[in-house]
Order: sequence, then C-alpha cells, then structure tokens
Amino acid sequence: MTLSSKPRRAAHFLLLPELLHSPPNEAILHALLQAGHEVHVFAPGPLPERTDYGPGVITHRVDYSLRWLLRHAARPFWRSVRCFSATAEDPLATAGVLAALHGRPSFLLVDEIKAGSYRGDRSERWKSLCRWAMRQARLTIVNDDSRVELLRSYAGLSPNARVVVYPGCFRTPPRPEPELRRELRKGWGLEENALVIASSGGFNLTAGADWLIRALQERPDLHAVIQPLGVTPLCLFLMRHLGLGSRLYLEERRLGWQEAWRSAVGFDIGLAIYTNQAPQFQRMGISSNRLCMFIAMGVPVICSRQESFRFVEDYDCGRMVDSYEEFLAAVDVIGTNLPAMRRNCFRCFEQYIMPPDRYASLAQAIHAVLGAPAGLLVDAEAA
Repeated sequence: MTLSSKPRRAAHFLLLPELLHSPPNEAILHALLQAGHEVHVFAPGPLPERTDYGPGVITHRVDYSLRWLLRHAARPFWRSVRCFSATAEDPLATAGVLAALHGRPSFLLVDEIKAGSYRGDRSERWKSLCRWAMRQARLTIVNDDSRVELLRSYAGLSPNARVVVYPGCFRTPPRPEPELRRELRKGWGLEENALVIASSGGFNLTAGADWLIRALQERPDLHAVIQPLGVTPLCLFLMRHLGLGSRLYLEERRLGWQEAWRSAVGFDIGLAIYTNQAPQFQRMGISSNRLCMFIAMGVPVICSRQESFRFVEDYDCGRMVDSYEEFLAAVDVIGTNLPAMRRNCFRCFEQYIMPPDRYASLAQAIHAVLGAPAGLLVDAEAA
C-alpha cells in the first residue's frame, strides 16, 4: 500500500457506549465521514462491531485512566490518526494527551461541564488534564450559547479560542407520523383524545418526577408516558404500583435514540425540568436532548424557569415553571391551546434550534481542524 492510499483516520472517544448514536455525536461522526475519514470510536464498554454508520466507523474499547494511557499511548496505530476528538468529561484527557504526544490536532465536544456541585468523582489530577486538553483543542463544541462563557471560565480558555454551538438535536430528525401516533397510543393503552404528559430520560426529583406523579394522583384527567433512565429496580417497582392503572405507561426497556425521538409523536406535553443548581443545569437551553426532541416532534414543553429557556415562551411553544402550582397551570394552558402550540413548536425548531444551519457551521469548523497544521498549541494558562 502506498502512502497516498492509506486511509485518513480520526479517533473519537465517547464517555459511554450509549452515546454512539446521540445527536451531537452523530453530527460529529457524520462530519468526519463526510471529510473522507475512517473513524475509530472508543468507549469504556461494549460497542457493536457493525454500526448504523457503515464500514467507515470502527469500534474499540478503552479505559480512561493513566494506566491505560501509559500502556497504549505509544502504539504505532496512533501515528496513522490525523485528528483526535472526544466527549466530556473523562475522555477529554485521553484525547488531549494522545493528540499532544503524536503531534495531531484535536477538537472536543464539551457536552458536560463538571463544575460546582456537579464536579463528578474523578481526581483533581485527571480533571486538570481534561481542562488542559480543552485549552489545547483547536475547537471546542458546546450545546447552547449560554454555556460558552461557563466553558471559558471552567477550562481557562483564551479569548481567541474557537467555540461552536451545536444543539442536542439530530441533523435530520424523524418526521412526526400520525399513523405511528395512533399505533403507539394503542400499544400504551391510551385513548387518542387523552392528554398525555411525557418524561423521557433521567427521572428524579430534579427532573420534575415529583410534580408529574403528584399531578397524576390529583388529576384523573391526566395521563403519562414515562421513559426513565438511571432509575433503580425499586423505583420501577414503586411506579408500577402507584395505582394509576391505564393512565400511566412505563417504558421499562431502554429505547434507542431514534426510536425515542419517533415515539414522541404520541405525546401532548413534554417535561424538560432541571432544578439541579449546578452551573450547567441552569444553562440548559438547546443542550437538552429531551427539549429538542419534543419541539422537533411538535410537542409543547414545560421547562424549569431559567434564562436559557426564555425562547420557549417567546415562541409560545411551552411554559416555564418553578413550582408545582405553576406546573399544573402550564398543563392547563398547553392543553387548552394544543393545536396552536404544536404549530409554534415547528416554527421554533426551524427558526431557533436550526439544526441544518448549525450542522453546516459545525462541519465547516471540524473540516478546518482536519486541514489545520498538526502540532501542540501553546497553553495560554501555563505560559
């Protein structure tokens, strides 16, 4: 094989295997494939040998630790990699160290900013490596404009460091299908005219779980579909025995990303509640996958009151709340105005979330990194 026929390779490191098909990672992998690169994806757990991305994506296992780096950093394979990328936070250090050692550029998706009470349990040494990697990157990506300054402060980025915003949204979301809505509701045991509130993803007290359960107990006119992640078997048992009968459908298997998005066509109101006071959770905006999913599928949202969600009320596609009483009032407002607010969701999606335009900017920025001269940048903070 001649030098010119060798594949152009990129290495992308995921925090979890389940993120392989998440909207921001899907956009990044597509941009790398679009640029003609063979993408090697690493995660600390089992990944399928064959993915929906086709033969251009090859999967591997990794461990985010100094021991793994010491054992694997000198592998000849890395010399064939033209660019390193990673998601937050643990993988950032690995991608940054490998990029520096092998004189390659890097770009990073900082979809988690582990500051304040949400710092995580990694050692300060590892977290320092992660922040150093952010400063070394040619490009950092966050998921909402409100997080740009938080990232700069947390990582110590220079004022000239390039930051691009890409939402927690698919480049091309599935289209709402009326027939699928009818099929889903039949499978859930819910009537077509039932007012259905949905919670998808993390289900806990900081995500509005208590408000939803209380509302279902107090309001017999309300129905719900809960697609919970990160809950214990005990929690599932208790929800099954709430005595709500057919008014609550509990999805007990983990849905794929696309499957979860398609299922949203069966909902009337979506929850995007974030009461955790850690900095990133008070700057959610369009970084919220569930919010983007609901709006893309024409489902008005009830979200927590924070400035990054102001657009929801500006476009009249939902309501912000910060109490149970406001939550109930929002349910009634949306239920009364559902057809108009559904239309407003689509307008908000096209004019504010704008995934096609944002993807074009993201791909352009990634392609610029791929064509940039290799080599280690000067660490402005250390200089």
